[in-house]
Amino acid sequence: MELLCIDFLNSDWRDWRGSGRREDRLLKPEWWERFCEQWGLEAQYPPDADTLSALQNLRAHMRAVVEAVAAERPPERKDLDALNRALEHALSHPRLAVTADGFRLEQVVFAKGWPDVIGRIAESFARLLAEEDLRRLKICDNDDCRWVFFDESRNRVRRWCDDKMCGNLLKVRRFRERQKAKGTSV
Repeated sequence: MELLCIDFLNSDWRDWRGSGRREDRLLKPEWWERFCEQWGLEAQYPPDADTLSALQNLRAHMRAVVEAVAAERPPERKDLDALNRALEHALSHPRLAVTADGFRLEQVVFAKGWPDVIGRIAESFARLLAEEDLRRLKICDNDDCRWVFFDESRNRVRRWCDDKMCGNLLKVRRFRERQKAKGTSV
């Protein structure tokens, strides 16, 4: 399941292989271009310093809520207050349209640009928290990655954002540690 809010949360990229490298993709025009195109958002890049700061703060508060949910504890009031302030930017509503194939929901937007972007991100996150099974909202077990993902497995047992990348990497590391402890070389 791809979600606007999770894509936004993961804009704080970390090198999952363990180099310690980190990148704030909110500072990259090519990331914003892909993000806005994928999610049907309209805003002129770059955002001004105040808007960029607001976006980074929103991401930090959203991350704090996800960490609380993943740890099965209630989020802090300040994080919920920040999310509610961001929701005030959501000046849009859904409209039902008839198509040749049936019905489609369209989003009617009253405020274009960065206020709409902030509001839509906050709304996506609020809907995730209010309407989805929060046991499925997880953070990758790879401490170098910490990617946020929505676990769609039947039993909600996924531990990594990607079994082929983070999962395989950690399994290989554990195997090598066991071999080293036994005194055999790999």
